Amino acid sequence: MWTTVTHRFERVPLTAKKAVECEGCGKKLRRQRTFEQTINPWNKTADGEVKTYKHIYPELEAKAAAWKAEPEVCRDCEGGTDDTGHGFAGSL
Repeated sequence: MWTTVTHRFERVPLTAKKAVECEGCGKKLRRQRTFEQTINPWNKTADGEVKTYKHIYPELEAKAAAWKAEPEVCRDCEGGTDDTGHGFAGSL
């Protein structure tokens, strides 16, 4: 008989928000994204030490800063479609 063990590790989340203009049409866009890592025995530094909050948070801030610098394009300019095959502008 097998026993399942579930381990829940402490999450270290960072929610980043940005307000930018669409690269295509200039429409104002707001985006939000959560970056996270967990404090666990497998999340280690280059030295082999288990990462702590003080190691993880600067990494998350760097990832968030890189994401904030990326340009964004609105759904209409992407030319995407929804599940029905219609463009996003027509489905609003």
